[in-house]
Amino acid sequence: MSRKEFPKQFQALVGDSSMFQTTVNRVLKNFDPKDVYVSTGAEYVSFVRKQAPQIPRGNIIGEPVRRDTLGAVGLANLFVYKKHPDAIIAAIWGADHIVKDTREFNKAINHAAEYSSKTNKLVKIDVRPTFPSEHNGWVKIGDQIDTINGFRVHEFVKFVEKPNERNAKKMFRSRKYLINTGYLVWPAELMHNLFKKHQPKAHRLLEQIKPSIGSLGQGRAIKKLYPQFEKTSIDYGIFEKLSTKDTVVLPVDIGWIDVGTWQLLYEGLADNHQRDNLTKGITEVIDSQRSIIYSNVPNKIVSVIGVSDVIVVDTEDGLIICSMHESDKIKELVNKMKEDKKLKIYT
Repeated sequence: MSRKEFPKQFQALVGDSSMFQTTVNRVLKNFDPKDVYVSTGAEYVSFVRKQAPQIPRGNIIGEPVRRDTLGAVGLANLFVYKKHPDAIIAAIWGADHIVKDTREFNKAINHAAEYSSKTNKLVKIDVRPTFPSEHNGWVKIGDQIDTINGFRVHEFVKFVEKPNERNAKKMFRSRKYLINTGYLVWPAELMHNLFKKHQPKAHRLLEQIKPSIGSLGQGRAIKKLYPQFEKTSIDYGIFEKLSTKDTVVLPVDIGWIDVGTWQLLYEGLADNHQRDNLTKGITEVIDSQRSIIYSNVPNKIVSVIGVSDVIVVDTEDGLIICSMHESDKIKELVNKMKEDKKLKIYT
């Protein structure tokens, strides 16, 4: 369902609002629109402006080219640092998450910001796993070292890449691992200095862009300098270089769901994982359980009989049917279609 011209975060996969709109509305319950910034590809700025008109145009950061998350974080941090040098930044990674408990989410953001301001540390906000996910990154935590307004503060030990099934089950049984949400809080000045220490080339580029922020020459400077950033992740470029003394973790229970795969969507939303189906559009299901049946084609019915643990997604230009447990291979399929040059519409 996600297309190059219309990616999933701007679609109403769940409910009537897009996941991006839901994310914006979640933070606007706690923050003023002038304090909310959006970092996205330049080609998606029009979606952001249309779906979130509350956010000032000057707060939308359009990347002229994709340089992975190192460049994206550096540029986004620079925007805030230039305008508000003493700010604490809450980075809400990705607009394709579902958070069921908005109130607890905003409490965690506020208290993490308070702790970060007090200690000058990077604070991660991560969640207890609800099932042994192979599709998410994990985080290993150490002892509890502090509390902040009722939230426990734990030592950060290390990031763990997406595990295989055996390791996922082992970590799930342990109390030492959390799911990595990608939600982080840090002082803007701290992040700028971390770039200076660990990524001197990127820091020099940011310093060259900095004078133009908020001026008529901003777009020209970013377009010229941003493509020179090394194409690498913020994890590899900075986070993996930090010591455990630089970072702490707040474990939270906010009803968090990553919509990175159809199976993750199912595990997060199905009330009864043993029987329920998730459906959208005109569908009819008989003697089938634990499945997703999605259709966005008007005046067309999708029917499923006698098969379970499947994903059926029907759109005007494509149909996919696959095992629930093989949903992570959809990305592999899309890449194959790109290589075969069968369709150019997919992201």
